[in-house]
Amino acid sequence: MYGSNCLLYENDPGPAELNVGTAQEPHLVPRSVAWQQGYAMNVLVDFDGDHARLLAAAGECRAEAGRRAAESPYRAREWSRAADLCTLAAAMVEGAGGHRDDQARRRVVASCRHETTMMTLGAIPAVAESSAQELIEQLAAIDAEPASGSERPPGEPVSALIAGDVLQQVAAGWSDPGREPPADRAAVAELVACAGQVAWSPDRDLWHELIYRLSGRRLYRRYRTRRTRSPEDAPWIDIPSFNRFTWRTRAAYVKGTFAFAVDYQVCRMCGLGWVEEPYTETQFQRSGLARAALAALRSDYAGLSWHTLGGHFREAVPFWEGVGAGVAGGYTQRAPCLHIETG
Repeated sequence: MYGSNCLLYENDPGPAELNVGTAQEPHLVPRSVAWQQGYAMNVLVDFDGDHARLLAAAGECRAEAGRRAAESPYRAREWSRAADLCTLAAAMVEGAGGHRDDQARRRVVASCRHETTMMTLGAIPAVAESSAQELIEQLAAIDAEPASGSERPPGEPVSALIAGDVLQQVAAGWSDPGREPPADRAAVAELVACAGQVAWSPDRDLWHELIYRLSGRRLYRRYRTRRTRSPEDAPWIDIPSFNRFTWRTRAAYVKGTFAFAVDYQVCRMCGLGWVEEPYTETQFQRSGLARAALAALRSDYAGLSWHTLGGHFREAVPFWEGVGAGVAGGYTQRAPCLHIETG
């Protein structure tokens, strides 16, 4: 959840840098870094600063990202960001000496809890005052306790358990708009222009499709072919969705690199179509891929009224208003009809 939301906010339109300091002492950092630091503090608090658990969670998330890379690149990226957040949270604990000293761990947890409260509700004076007072009392109580036996001697450096190259890899993954490798704009423009030329992969293999039709669409209804791309060099592909049974995914690749995907479903009996979770990789955003894909779907399934299943995030409203202008249905929220499944 944190990885998914973090990516959404990182890619929102807005200033390239955000102030993570104060009005009196500003400290500007790239917006992606600011959001990742904020969400990493939430992760740290949820894990109660447990260094070992944070590292274990980072490994599990990284492994899950690898497992999902082929079938759902945008889901894989969410898991990869979740791993980054766990690693950053563990690094915060290390930096405070919390991996060796329980009092230090509790101090950093209390501080991060206050910071996350201020980020979300700090504009409310009563909440800000209460959170600050609670932090002062917690730190005073911790400092009044006898030193724990694991506390390091004065002057002894804190040993780092997270390798420096791991942190460098995390930092390299930050989606800093100023550092994002520029996309090949000519190749992207060509991809947008050929959005109607799609390589289609069937829901079922030939024999499964035959049995499906002969059985009156009862057998192998939920079967999905294991082929995910056909052919390999196709810029636009249409494949069975890995996220929703009976749905399909329209995806785009720029020179073999994943660029865009959206799930969709249609019901010709009701004259309705749905799209869900359009996702564009950061370096290809604002290049017209989503608009071109949705237009191609409307052309492929002419005469339908188009909708989405759920409500739209506040930040996504301008996008949906833009692509929905003049479109039947306007991509407004609508529950699925009785003829389709949602997941």
